[in-house]
Amino acid sequence: MILPSVRVFALGDVVLQGAPADAPGYVFSGRVLITIRVPARIQTVKVVFQTAQGGRWARLRHRDTSSDAADNVSFSDSVYSSAGEVWARGTYEFFFRIVLPGDLGETMFTAHKRVAYEVRAQLSGSVRREAVRPVAVKRMPYFGSAWEALASDMVHVSAVWRDRIEMCALGCSRVQRDGQPLRVTGVVRALEKGFCLTKVGVILEERTRCRSARSTSESHVAASRFLRAGEHGDWHGRAIVDQMAFDLELRIPPAYKIQYDVKHGPVTVSHRLAFVVAVVDQFGHGTSLRLFTPLHIMPHDCVDLHDELPAYADVQADRVLLTADAPLELFA
Repeated sequence: MILPSVRVFALGDVVLQGAPADAPGYVFSGRVLITIRVPARIQTVKVVFQTAQGGRWARLRHRDTSSDAADNVSFSDSVYSSAGEVWARGTYEFFFRIVLPGDLGETMFTAHKRVAYEVRAQLSGSVRREAVRPVAVKRMPYFGSAWEALASDMVHVSAVWRDRIEMCALGCSRVQRDGQPLRVTGVVRALEKGFCLTKVGVILEERTRCRSARSTSESHVAASRFLRAGEHGDWHGRAIVDQMAFDLELRIPPAYKIQYDVKHGPVTVSHRLAFVVAVVDQFGHGTSLRLFTPLHIMPHDCVDLHDELPAYADVQADRVLLTADAPLELFA
């Protein structure tokens, strides 16, 4: 028996604006394509947005997580219904539109919590077929909120270790997005003679805290970049004279190999950037130093708060908001 094929397409991820208590609903829309190869009797075509079932998303994170039953949701749209009409051979297209609440939890994969979603198209009748596609739920702040100011805030942090070594990190925005390069300049200055540099690099650390009956926290290195000996000049093992500056570039992992900054119930995910150096004094004693500063990993829409107007190349993203049946008479 030749079965029909079902494909489901969504118009991008779900992007909620504002805090869960204040965010308006979101209209999640897309289309379903059904190809009938042999005439079949079809009763319903239904599209469901729901919590992901099974481990469909689990491969994106290197840890075993479990979904909270309190986060299970299901919203549907019946795009076709009949008593059992026979469909001829061909391709059929249906559009769906599902209104989602503004307090929907963001997609999350941590050791303490897993929240994932999918859109499922279901065909029923003389045959039953379905198609599933994962969907990410992201949250962005309102325009004019504190996050907008953070998007233009540049990292500029410094510290002095025992009046011997001064470190400084500067140059990148505190708000970064997944999958993009992060560029930062690290400066090392010796306040005493006799120190040699043996290691230079940057680390992006992801921290997860769970405030519950047993509060727990964990951190791991999401990405790192260290200079090799001979890279960026002849610095390895050389004495630090006055100061030395290094331009470093770190590739931020894609979502959801890195988790966005999120606060979901008792779970909070945050990030910080560390400028790392290792020095050796004149007696051969080594010391590893880290200069930390907060960093925020946000969805693309949260970072591009000051984008220019759309270009003609973006026409495929346009949507029709209003149509007129007849042209208006502007002049009598």
